[in-house]
Formats: sequence, C-alpha cells, structure tokens
Amino acid sequence: DSPFEFAPRELDSLSGDDGLEPRVLAWRAAQDWGDVRGLVVRTDARVAELMLSLVRETAEARNDEAKLLGVIARFAFEAFPNATHHVLVARNHDEAPLRTLIARARAGDASRVPLSRTIVDRVLRDGHALLFVQGEQLGSAGESVVMSRLETAIVAPLTGSRRPFGVLQLDVRKPARGRFTQNDLDMLSVFASQVGLALERLWLHLQQQRAFQSTISALVHSLTLKDRDVAQHCERVQKVSMAIGEQLGLSATELEILSVASLLHDLGKQGIRDEVLFKPGQLTEAERQEMDRHAAYTQSILDMIDYPADLWDVPRIAAYHHEKIDGSGPFGVAGHDIPPAARIISVADVFDALVSERSYKPALPAERALAKLEAGRDRDWDAAAVDALRAVAGDVLADVYGIEYDPPRSGEEPMERAA
Repeated sequence: DSPFEFAPRELDSLSGDDGLEPRVLAWRAAQDWGDVRGLVVRTDARVAELMLSLVRETAEARNDEAKLLGVIARFAFEAFPNATHHVLVARNHDEAPLRTLIARARAGDASRVPLSRTIVDRVLRDGHALLFVQGEQLGSAGESVVMSRLETAIVAPLTGSRRPFGVLQLDVRKPARGRFTQNDLDMLSVFASQVGLALERLWLHLQQQRAFQSTISALVHSLTLKDRDVAQHCERVQKVSMAIGEQLGLSATELEILSVASLLHDLGKQGIRDEVLFKPGQLTEAERQEMDRHAAYTQSILDMIDYPADLWDVPRIAAYHHEKIDGSGPFGVAGHDIPPAARIISVADVFDALVSERSYKPALPAERALAKLEAGRDRDWDAAAVDALRAVAGDVLADVYGIEYDPPRSGEEPMERAA
C-alpha cells in the first residue's frame, strides 16, 4: 500500500459538478444502523471479527489521533477488499471547516482523492449512507449526482452522538474489482458508526486536555506574578523530577502525573504572607511553621480542579513534596505511604534548593548537594530517587543549570564549571 496522509487540511479536493454521473442505487438511514449492525454481525463471521477488532483497537488508540486514524485507514481496506481508494473528511466542531483527515489509495498517489461537493453536502444534510454506481451503465432513471472516474462508491456520514460531522467514502476505480453491493453499504454503516464515535471521543478528550492545560498555564502564570523566583524554581524542579522519573522507568501516565505535580508543588506559597515569603534572611521557627503550611495550601488549591481520570492524584502528590521517609514531614506520612511521584519531587526540590543561590545563602556545589541527599537516604529521602538523580546528575546540571559536571573518581575532587 502507498503511504497515506493524516495531516489535517481544509477540504480543497471537492470536485465541481462535471464528469461522469453515477446514480444512487441504495441508501441506508442512520436511524436504521442499530438494526443493521445486529444483522450484519450475526450473519457474517468475518465482519463480526473485524468489528470486534475495530472496537478494541479504536479504544486502545482513543487518546492518540495519529494512531486512531491509522487504525481507521487500515481497517477500511481490510473490511472492503475491492475498494481502491478511501477518504475521510470531518470537522471537530460545528463551525469548523471540513478537513481531510485520511486519504489513501491501494496504489498510486493518495494525496488528492476527489470527492463530490454534491455528495458531501447531501450526506451531511440527510444523514444517509449511500451506494453509487456509474450512471451510464444503469440507464437514466433514478437520482444522479456528479463524481469523477468512479465505477462505484459507498459513502456514509460520521455521526457519533450529534448531527453528522463528517463523511467516509470508499470507491472502486477499476472495473475488474467489481462493484459495491447492498451488503457493502450495510457494512459501511456499521463501520462508520464506530468511526464516528471513536473520533468524537478522541476530540472530546483533546478538548478536555486543552482545557486542563489552560488551567495549569493560568496557575503557573498566577504564581509568576506573585514570585518569579518561586515560579522558576518550580520549572527547574519539574525538569529535575522528569529526569529522575525517566531514569526510574516510570510509565507515560506516571510521568504525566509527575510533570504536573512537580510544576505546581509550590503553588500554595501564594497563601504565605509577603513578609515571610520574601524575608531575606533565615526564618524563625514560627515563620518556618507558617511556610510549611504552603503544602496544605497547594492541595487546597489543586483540589478545586477537575482532572482527567489519570491525573486524579495530582493534588496529594504535589502537597506531599516535603514528606520525609521517617514520617517527620508536615503531613506525618512515612515510607511507602508517600506516593512515589511525591518522593521524586522531594528529592528534586531539595536538590534545586541546595544548588541554587538564595537571598540568604550561596549556591552549594553539586557534589556537596548530592552528598547531602545521599546522607539522608532512607531517612529523609527515597533511596531509589536519590540514586537516580546521581545517575543523571551530569545531564541535569548541564541541561537545567548550565553547569558542566564531571563526577569525581576515587580520590579526586569533582569538576564543576559553567557550560
């Protein structure tokens, strides 16, 4: 098969009303698709197996547009072996223009598979799946619309849970491959209903993801307005945390949780009085106790956000970034009761505090900072996280802090210099 394109583009391949005139041979209303699905799946074992596979694979690809479109493109040719081309156009909301999401040919150039504007408009308007054949071969009776270079085509609307938002067309352009039948139309109805639901689910997820990211960006901006130094500290802690997490082999979901929680871990410092937050010297014990409350403030702010299902634990993880393995942190949580991501953030947070210059202290050399963390392994900080930071220290110091770092060999002093 030739390569197929997924890059969304505004639909500029709709043909004008010229060329051959195929006529409508059969149609299937969307409201009948439920009955058709049951009939097709019960009577055709191959179709039943294909549909089960399609449902499974579209579910697995539900959050990845490129992967989902790849599944749809592959199944279209598997389900309709005589089809020579297929194209999918859709809009992700009512006011958006139609865009070509898939255009594929079994052989040759698939970049411009033509569609008839007449057909697209009608299918979107009526919500019917249609079977077309070449008009010249069936006489002048019936309803004609214009497409070009086609022997036969089946076209179905993509509906999901709302009105039609796209069109899926499969066609045959080589007479030797035969024509589509009523059974093909019924099968396309079943196929298109699943494709529509999968695309709608994907776009809803992406919309929610964009809304969530906008919320995160707004929170980070609010922290920047309060204290740019704290905001920059959070960004560095995020980078260090991610390096540790990747070294430890965290999954993609675990890394996403770690990324969000580490970036927002000090959000609660907005609730600390300015005279404490911006004090140029060491804090008194009372001031230290007030400062420690920022972790609880962080959780109270983050608890107000509606999170994607995978990220529900972000508030607790962010709030626990000062917890100690021995249970001496602000919340008194110990050992494995501290979420792994929070243990990573704790190490990254302390490391950044040590190697960064503050108004009340100079920056500590990286090797001394690492040694301090190692001295608190299994008492203050998670041993695996500390060891992972040691393993990636060279890259972290170069990428995050602009410092070239050569780990010391036995009996030698470590080398540190500006990159």
